[in-house]
Amino acid sequence: MRIAVPVYDESLKIFGNTGHTPFFAIFEQKGAGMFKKIDLLELRENPRGNKEASEGCSHKDEEMSAEEQMAHKQEHNILGEIIKDCAVVLVKKACPNTARVFNERGIKVCKVDSNCQSAQDSFKFIKL
Repeated sequence: MRIAVPVYDESLKIFGNTGHTPFFAIFEQKGAGMFKKIDLLELRENPRGNKEASEGCSHKDEEMSAEEQMAHKQEHNILGEIIKDCAVVLVKKACPNTARVFNERGIKVCKVDSNCQSAQDSFKFIKL
């Protein structure tokens, strides 16, 4: 099973706002229980990455027209494309459009503790 985690860079520090993460770290889980192993496969760049947006987006759907909301959702489709081969994405925050895009592609969104700092530690906070 492949797992995506939004990160700043190769340091694998978790990025707070999934929709604007600079990279997704892609991990692969093999085995289960005490034989479970999770390995880093690669980093995938997000063309929507914005390091200044780690704490959240400034745009809000309720302030947009229906056309603007549709266009905004379309912008998020690239996120689903980047991690389309992943079963799970671990997030601190994800706006409704980001979550919707992942759900539409069958990618399970799991929230990790807001105090979790590294991608490797994020696996401790969820049950896969």
